[in-house]
Amino acid sequence: MPVLTLDEIRRRDWVATYPAREAALALVSWLKADDWESVSQLDRRLAGIGIGWTDSFSSAAERCCEVYGYPDLEAVACARRFAEVTMRPSLSPPRVGVAGGSDGLSQPSAPAAPSERPEGSQPMTYGFTPRR
Repeated sequence: MPVLTLDEIRRRDWVATYPAREAALALVSWLKADDWESVSQLDRRLAGIGIGWTDSFSSAAERCCEVYGYPDLEAVACARRFAEVTMRPSLSPPRVGVAGGSDGLSQPSAPAAPSERPEGSQPMTYGFTPRR
């Protein structure tokens, strides 16, 4: 089924896109939960709660906010939560190797030697060389 924009949803039959209260509450609980890392994981869950008229969690959340007025499903609140979740450290195990490189490459055995002057002690120069 194609993803509908909010304008397409508004022009469409209101009864066909009317979410059940339980579905709207499920969206709120999914959004607050910490068991997802990307919005596409939430998108795949929609059919399981009876929202078959869209494949987009954002569209479903906007429609549920229109119908029930839950502040957790407002566009700004959803965007803030999406940013919080996608910017946190990944729950999945870290990958071994370097992106674009070969996994057979050896890693450096010793850390790089620190410079004589730590970065914190150098004043802000804004691209100019300070006089000595």
